[in-house]
Amino acid sequence: MPRRDRTKKRTPKKASAKPLKTLPQNKQYNIYIICKNKKLYNEHVKILRKYQGTKVHSFHYVKAVFLKPTSANKKKTQKLKTRHNTLMKSRLRKIGCIYAHRNALRKIVKNQTNNNVILEEDATLDHLLPQPPKSSTYLGGWIVPKQVTLAGKKKVHIPNLKNGLNEIDFDRFKVLMTHAYFMKTHDVAKKILQVIEGPDKIKNYDIFLNDYQFFHKFYYPAIFVQSSHVSDIDNKVNDNDKRSKNYGL
Repeated sequence: MPRRDRTKKRTPKKASAKPLKTLPQNKQYNIYIICKNKKLYNEHVKILRKYQGTKVHSFHYVKAVFLKPTSANKKKTQKLKTRHNTLMKSRLRKIGCIYAHRNALRKIVKNQTNNNVILEEDATLDHLLPQPPKSSTYLGGWIVPKQVTLAGKKKVHIPNLKNGLNEIDFDRFKVLMTHAYFMKTHDVAKKILQVIEGPDKIKNYDIFLNDYQFFHKFYYPAIFVQSSHVSDIDNKVNDNDKRSKNYGL
């Protein structure tokens, strides 16, 4: 009778996950999250918690701003540069968005933190969080032609697109949406804040950031997308989850 091969078959060992590289605290992210309530904030923190101590140093809660149609709040909308026929409820939502980001910027300036990320509550992590970039940059958004009325009608082609930081060519395109952006230093936050709190009227927050060209880079692929949700500004479900998937490129 033929002898049986009693040699045990060895199962290949599973490759163990590499531990995340721990960065010095002053090179880690400080993340500011704008949310309606602490429950939503804690859900975001739970997702990003795996990076705490390695790439993330701190989390900060920033309460979203919703303005009621009082006389005082209606007066605040005079700061907004928008079409004359924009409904008041829309104006209040837009200025509320600006105020929420203003409050996040104020916290950054007060805390004097660097490597800052501001996230809106609909920002969803779509790729591994990279090490803090060398420059202030968008970490997500929707890339559209310079003429915003062509958004969704005409795609933007970006030659030599690379992983990591890419230059924004303001003569050709803009980055809309402000659900995720990175400020290398608190001085950047201070500069944005100075304009918001200055005498000039400003447009919708994402257009405003483009008008003043505070960010000259976008990080590819998009680290955060905007999840499908009912917009607090338009009060309807939009396609921003598709538009922000790798900037819609």
